[in-house]
Formats: sequence, C-alpha cells, structure tokens
Amino acid sequence: MTQSPEHHDAATSAADPELEQLLCDAYDAPPVPASLYTRIEQAVEQEWGKPIRPTTRRTAGTLGQAARWARTRLVPIAACLLVAVAVGFVLNANSRVYAWSTVVEALAREGVVQLDGPDGSRWLAASAGLLSQETPAVSCLVDTRQQIVLEHLKGTSTVQRRPAQLGEGDVSRDLLCLTFVCGDAVSDPGQLAGARIVDQQWAEERNGDEQVRLKVRFALPSSEKLTVNLTLDPETSLPRSASVRRSNQRKTDVSFTYPATSAVALREQTIPSNVTVIDVPADEPSLLVSAAGEDRGTTGPDRDAGSRVAEVDLAGVDKAVAFTVTPTMDGIPSKWQPVAVVDRPSSQVIRGIDRILEDLWEENEIEPTVPASDEELLRRVYLDLAGRTPSVTEVRSYLSDTSERRYEELVNRLLNSPDHASHIATVWRRFLIPEGVDLTRFGGIETFDRWLADRFASNDSYDQVVRSLLLAEGRLSQSGPLLFYSAAKLDADQLASRTSRVFLGMRLECAQCHDHPFEPWTQQDFWRFAAFFSRISRPQAELETVSTVMRVRDIDRGEVMLPDTETVVPPGFLDRTPLEEDDATVARRQQLAEWLTGAENPYFARATANRVWGQLFGRGIVDPIDDFGVQNPPKSPELLDLLASHFINSEFDLRELFRVIALSRAYRLSSGADTVDETRVEWFAQMNIKTLSAEQVYDCITVATMLDGAGASNIERFGNTTRQQFIQQFRTPTGRMTEYLGGIPQALTLMNGGLISSATGLSSSGLLKSLEAPFFTNRERIEILYLATLSRRPRPDEWVLLESYINESTKGNELREGLADILWALLNSAEFTLNH
Repeated sequence: MTQSPEHHDAATSAADPELEQLLCDAYDAPPVPASLYTRIEQAVEQEWGKPIRPTTRRTAGTLGQAARWARTRLVPIAACLLVAVAVGFVLNANSRVYAWSTVVEALAREGVVQLDGPDGSRWLAASAGLLSQETPAVSCLVDTRQQIVLEHLKGTSTVQRRPAQLGEGDVSRDLLCLTFVCGDAVSDPGQLAGARIVDQQWAEERNGDEQVRLKVRFALPSSEKLTVNLTLDPETSLPRSASVRRSNQRKTDVSFTYPATSAVALREQTIPSNVTVIDVPADEPSLLVSAAGEDRGTTGPDRDAGSRVAEVDLAGVDKAVAFTVTPTMDGIPSKWQPVAVVDRPSSQVIRGIDRILEDLWEENEIEPTVPASDEELLRRVYLDLAGRTPSVTEVRSYLSDTSERRYEELVNRLLNSPDHASHIATVWRRFLIPEGVDLTRFGGIETFDRWLADRFASNDSYDQVVRSLLLAEGRLSQSGPLLFYSAAKLDADQLASRTSRVFLGMRLECAQCHDHPFEPWTQQDFWRFAAFFSRISRPQAELETVSTVMRVRDIDRGEVMLPDTETVVPPGFLDRTPLEEDDATVARRQQLAEWLTGAENPYFARATANRVWGQLFGRGIVDPIDDFGVQNPPKSPELLDLLASHFINSEFDLRELFRVIALSRAYRLSSGADTVDETRVEWFAQMNIKTLSAEQVYDCITVATMLDGAGASNIERFGNTTRQQFIQQFRTPTGRMTEYLGGIPQALTLMNGGLISSATGLSSSGLLKSLEAPFFTNRERIEILYLATLSRRPRPDEWVLLESYINESTKGNELREGLADILWALLNSAEFTLNH
C-alpha cells in the first residue's frame, strides 16, 4: 500500500536513517521502533488539535536534510535533543496508539480470523498470506505467496486458477487485510492495490465494555473513496466489528470471530485437494462476481437491485460518469446517493460539461446562441469573478492579446486576485446572514465579510471554511464567524434551517411543525437535525435579542423537544446515516461538521456545485438553488454529479469549481438572440441577463470613473464609509439574480445621488480629468468613456448619434460638459447596471 506525499501514514513511516543514527549515537540507544513515530504524531495531533500535514510536498526525507544541516553546523546534540524531548513526552504519556498498521499487525499475530457479511463468510490467515471467501455457489482463495487466485464453483470438479499481482512482504499483507475487511474485492484484490491512507482517527470508549473506535479513510488509485470504521479490543488491537463504505456503495457491517483452526485447514476447506486445476488468463471473468451478479439480478457489485445507473460519454474521455439514484414517484430521486468520485484533469471535466449540455440541447431540439463577443465575455467574467468591470487598460490589454489561451489565463488571474476573494465573500455572506438582520452592535456585516475574504484569499478548502464557521467559539462581540450565530439568536431551529439551506440545499423549515407535505422530510428529521445545535451555551427560553457579552461554546447538556410535546429528540443526520453512540468527549457540533463536510455526504458537494453554477448562470441546475426536493429535480443529474465529483476530488477547492464552469462552452455563450426563447435559457443554451448587486454597482462606478483616484488596482471594499452609505440606499429585496427588483429609490440614486454627482463631476471624476490631455481626439475621448463603462467601443449607429452631439470642433466647457453628459447617460443605462 502506497502513502500520500502530502500525508504519509504515521504507523509505517520512520524517521530519516541519518537523523535516527545521530540520535542513537548521541544517547547510546537502540533504534526507535516504527510504532513510536505513530505515538509521536498522535501526541502532536492531540496537542495541536490537527494531524501533521506538511504544507508542501515534503516527506520524511526532510528529516535527512535536518540531520545533514546539524552535522555541518557541528551541533548534532541540539538536533537530537529536540527529538529526545518529543520521545520522552510520548513515553511519559503512557498511552497506547491505534492505527491501521496496528490492526494489521494484530491480525497477522492472531492466526485465522473469520467474519460474516452480506457477501458471505470470509477467513484470513495473514501470516500465511491466505484469504478466502465462501458463498453458497462459489469458494475463492487468494494466495499472496504464490500470487494466485483460486475459484471453485461448487458442484463441479474443477478449480480456476488466475495469476494476480499482489505485491510482496508488508505490501501484500496490508492489501490482504484491507481486502478481507472490504470483501467486495476478494476475487480481484489487485483493485485495492495502491490504496493510501488519507486520514485516521481513534478514540477510547469506557462506557462499561472498554473498546476503541478507529476510523480510517483510504483513497484508491481509481479515485474512489474508502472509509473503514473499526471497533477494536483495546488490549489486543484486534477488531470486533467494522462498517465499510466504498464510494457510492451502501455501507456494509461485519463482525469478527477468531476460530481455533489452522491455515492448512482453511485452505483445504475452501479448495478441496481432489479437484482439477485449470489455468485461466488474469482477465478471465471472476466466478465469484458473476455468481453474485446473478443472485442480485445485476451485472456488477456496484449496482443495487432496482436502481437506475446512467452513463455519460465525456467526449472521448476514457471514464464515464456513473450516478445511482433511488427510484420513487415518476423516477424522481427522493434520496441522493454519495457522489461517485473519479479523478479527472480539469480539461476532461470541461469537455464533460460541454458534452452533457450538447446532448441535452440535441435531445430537446434546442439551438444554442452564438458565442459571446470578446467584449461581452470580458465584462461578464470580470463581474462574476471579481465583482467589477475591467478598467480601460485591462480591456485594451485583453483585446490586443492574440494568444489562444488568453481567456483561460484571464480566468486564472481573476480567481487569484484579491477582488475575487472579497467579492465572493460578499456573495456568500448574503445567503449566510439573512437580509434585515441588524448586526450593528456586533461590528456590522463588514467584519463577517473580512473573515470570509481572508479565508477565500488564502484559498482554504471550502470544507475547512464551513467547519470553521460551524465550530466557531467565543464572545459574540468578537464578530467574524460568530455573526452566523448572532443572526440566528443562538436558536437551534433557526440554525438548523439556515445550515440545511445554505450548505445542503434543503428547505427543512417546512417540516418544523409537521411532516413536510410534499417532500420526504418528517418533523422528526427537522428536530433531529436541530438537536446538533442544542448544546450551545445560551440562556433558557426565547431570546428576542442576543447580547454582545454572550458566549458561544459547547456544553454537555441541552436537548430539543417536538413542539407542544415532552418528547426529547436525539440528533440525527439527514441521510439517515446511523449516528455514532453519544460520546461526551465529542461535541454535537463537531459530529455535525464532520458529517456535513464529508465526501460521503450526498448533499454537500452537490449543493455547493449547484450554488456556484447558479452564481455564474443566474439559475441553478437545481433551481431554486436551495431546494433539492423530489418536486424540484435537477435539469441534469449527470452534470451535477460531474461537478460534485470534481469538487470532492479537488479537495473542495472552490476556485477550481469556478474555473471549470467559467471555461465551459455554455458560460461563453451570448445573452443576446434574434428571437425570444425561454427554453434556451432554461437549458443553459443562452446566458441569462443578471442584475448587479448594490456592491457591484458602486465598485463598477468607482473603477469606471476613477472617482477620487480610485481604480482597478486599489479598489477598497472594507472601511469605506461612502460605499456603505451607497449600498444602504441602493440595496434591493433579496430575489433571483435574473429579476430586477429595483424601484424609484434606486433609479433616483443613479440619476442624481451623491455618488453619481461625484463620478460625473468635472472636479472629482478622475476619468473626465484624464480626458483633458491634449493628445486625445474627441473620438478617442468618447471611445474611452465606452470602454470604461461598457467595456466596448461604440457601435456604428451610436457613433452617428454621438458625433451629432460632440464632433472634433467641440472644445472648452462645451466639450467637458458634453463628455460629462455622455458619462452620466452611460452610467444610467441598462447595459451598465446589468450583467449580460
């Protein structure tokens, strides 16, 4: 089994031999056993609250560099002393460490181990390199020493023997034990070869019968995710039971027994000695898999009976997208299955998006619009990714660039800019904190925006951002992520409603008082979800408001009850995944955050992918964006799963999600067409026209007019009082991005508000001042006004009108006032205040 360079398995990693030898020589000590390094990492993790994760692609070889440095500096004793202190700390802690490697070692010591699962009984003799599985129809034996797989169809006198590449030594032993626990790969254990550990956590339980819970997450070379939850004997490290989830398969539960038998008896029991052995090629179909498929009426282990599996050809991509949904009324999914994660480069994902939509257009007889012009696309991507229009310099630079990759490079540049981080922070805050909530006493929404912007600027993975938000602690006066709790008044029901809507795309509040009338959610589901927030410190009874001195922290008491009853509701996940037994050492919010942001969560990645798609297109694949219900199926489950799979595979990289969508063909289509056809917009064959937020309007005006020296290079979104005042005046009710909800106040603000007066004033507009340079012609001056505001040059019909107003003979005050009038008209045009 291989190890990830980003996070190698602590149980099998050893320090660099050079540094270890220095330690041994300095202290006249024997070599440190490999298991001790596991204990060191566990101690550090317990102290720091997180596992050791190198920020760059460094492995244990870095320790060798440290040793060489120590020798050359003639201070080896100092380097050794640091290690010795860590070793002494761990030894004095007198605590056992549990990891996957300790389980493998325990299984190898034990002899023969048996477990019973849904796919038959299995036996393991790790020390002898043997693994067998027996079903009513087939017996299968894996022999790592001979590198073969034997299969016997019961009732026949022959055995099929296939060669298998199973590795040697510890590698084959690890593979054998992992295959034994998982079961579904016994006939072809090679499919688990190369599995690497990406995370493992353990905790001791002392409620009566002492036991240890160990959770190990593996990543397979096929990009599938494998999670194994083990219950261990604390003294022997032998497993008592396990639950296994592999990618989109259902979780299987198994229990272990330790019979008094031998490896020889095991081999004879599985493959009788009086049968004829027939050699078959390595790619010969497995008897075990074929028999299992016939029993279930399916063609493979990944397809559940009664499920529908759809495949999409990704334009020559060698792997198709597979998604499984549970059929209900009219085939609409009532429960999403975990996303099937496939490792694909971005280029294949982009081609996959294009092919899926092209097939949908053809199926629905839709002719997409023509591609957007360079100017149209340039303005759109700046507004969507940076929250502002490009400056005149940026427009000219892009239009003069003749390279084939100029658009892709532009997208990458915008995604890595500070403007992207602060803009997306505003977008996310808008749905995290409801409109109308007054947070002035807590520092205002700007502190929340700053916190989010810092997270996005550092490109923290989205699951980390969400966990930081859900697990925030401290006094409400500290603002930042705690404003999420202030806005909800620390109420468990409000927090449950907001969390499910924002991060899972589920409108659970309709099940708060009764079972949902149209969706599968029950009242119990809602309050079980709310129970995760019931153990946050807060005064009892209803809170009309919350105080800045109140503190958010987890406590060991607090429950929710069904309305108008005394029925206490325990916490529970929305996908009905069984909750681990209530552990006082693990806060409920912690359990929720781990489940909610996990790769196995069927909603989180899809809801985020849908939200980003909706942000860029003006409507979601599931629309409304926060309504993943049976009454509101996605336009394309294949497209949604492709994006969610890539999002998980990128380790929840939000920028990468924006990137692949922005580079798709659909995003680059024009918003204009000769005929009106709502079907084109519905199926993403024509770009939606979107309204600008109040923040975008202000930023576009200041960048376009260079108001008081402002520009694209120094746009200030925090600590700007003028900006905040404009936003308060221009803000519109929350609604769809494709619906203009502005009214008379917004129109008046644009026509004669203070910002527009300054932006078009001859003494304050940096743009108008710059046009006074004598080397400009009047035609060039007008062109600059258009590039600054609309990111394009005037059309021929516009030139006719403009030249009748200002021509080359126009000079002095008449010219300055005329240019100011044109600028005012452009800033008040629908083209300027819309994203198209």
